[in-house]
Amino acid sequence: MKVLDEHTKFAHLGKPGTYFTKGFQRRLDKITKIVDLKDKKILDMGCGEGVWTFEFSKYTNPKNVFASEYDPEQVQRFKSMSLEERAGIPEENFLNCPGESLAFEDNTFDIVFHNEVLEHVQDDQKTINECLRVLKPDGLMIFFTPNTLWPFEQHGMFFRGKYYWGNIPFLPYMPNFIYKKFAPHVRNYGSWTINKLLRSSSVANETVYFTQIFSGFDGLARKFGLIGRGIQKFVHFFDKTPLHIFGISHFVIVRKL
Repeated sequence: MKVLDEHTKFAHLGKPGTYFTKGFQRRLDKITKIVDLKDKKILDMGCGEGVWTFEFSKYTNPKNVFASEYDPEQVQRFKSMSLEERAGIPEENFLNCPGESLAFEDNTFDIVFHNEVLEHVQDDQKTINECLRVLKPDGLMIFFTPNTLWPFEQHGMFFRGKYYWGNIPFLPYMPNFIYKKFAPHVRNYGSWTINKLLRSSSVANETVYFTQIFSGFDGLARKFGLIGRGIQKFVHFFDKTPLHIFGISHFVIVRKL
């Protein structure tokens, strides 16, 4: 666990992935078993460092891949890259805007994707509404977000003027008034909470797929070799059992009606 200043940037905005890990690939494989990404117009909402954005360019024309990001420094970094570094995605396809106010017209995208973003936005209901608004009719919103039944808080906690970065055991199991004292910067979701957000949306929708998945455990596999990979495979088996409800993240696919 690292002890950092309470104003540490990623404590408030989330710590984006810096490369496309095997754990991310596992998530993408689960998506592509259900959804055809070929030739689709895709928005990566809250794209962070763009690792998912660039990966999507392998499935569709790079001109069809767009990204929104709340952090202006990240957007400026994308615009300073060469076209090759951006995987052929035009610089104007990267926009600086919050999830609550996406800078796109209605009915623009076939797919809106967000990976571990919803828990960080200021207003999750407005963000869900916006993601659905910019989808074309029959378009799909696909997202992953933390599961409150996973026994560790993945986003650290604040305590006595410091930010403690690491996995905090059992914090998600605390009553909300206690949880928010230590983790005011983030949310965890029960399946019932996500269903309520979707039902309360101002845009008509239906849930196509809803489950939970366990962590990629990439670090464990790297650190402990064969033993780590064995544990990784064993835990991943639980994705296919009723124990999936304790997975680290919800995996949700929603169709705009």
